[in-house]
Amino acid sequence: MLKNRDMDKIVIDENKSYDGYEREVYGAYDLDGNNVYEFELCTYDGMTSINFLDNDGCLDGKVIYFDLEDEDECLQIGITYEDGIEIYDEILTYVNDNGYGFIGEEFE
Repeated sequence: MLKNRDMDKIVIDENKSYDGYEREVYGAYDLDGNNVYEFELCTYDGMTSINFLDNDGCLDGKVIYFDLEDEDECLQIGITYEDGIEIYDEILTYVNDNGYGFIGEEFE
């Protein structure tokens, strides 16, 4: 988790991100004006996952991932499952609207 650095609510790290049929987008999300989490959005085979990364809470040098679509993992960072889904949708919309669209088949 990062500390707020007077940033916008969502920021994309353009040096690490790419779009296409398989895309990965990295950035930061300001959760509450005080706690900023790095995020990782990955789309493979039409399925998108978004995780918050906690570099401060590393276990044996490994980053801890919090899946925004997992109720138990959302609770670990102090948000509800519903909040996690809202944040997921907000990040996904922001990423799509800022030039990192998914290029591939339409999935329903």
